[in-house]
Amino acid sequence: MHIEDAIRSRRAVKVYDPDFRLSREEKDELLQLALLAPSAFNLQHVRFVEVSDPALREQIREQAWGQAQVTDAAMLVVVCAQLDSWEKNVGRVWQGAPQ
Repeated sequence: MHIEDAIRSRRAVKVYDPDFRLSREEKDELLQLALLAPSAFNLQHVRFVEVSDPALREQIREQAWGQAQVTDAAMLVVVCAQLDSWEKNVGRVWQGAPQ
């Protein structure tokens, strides 16, 4: 797919079938693919946390302004980022850069 087609056809999905289930293998594959996403300076400053506990998903939904997709989607992943990674890993950021 060309980038223009991807941009023109993108959609925000807001409604999910709460009865649809992904297998453990499918979830693991999705997480593995997410880990392949590039990051600036290859800092890899994000971690993915799958939330499968229904009670915890309800609590997260409350904090997410009641958005149904938090509890209805087959998989919920919280992305946690170390926002100061560029500062804490400054040596890695500039390693190999010309003076």
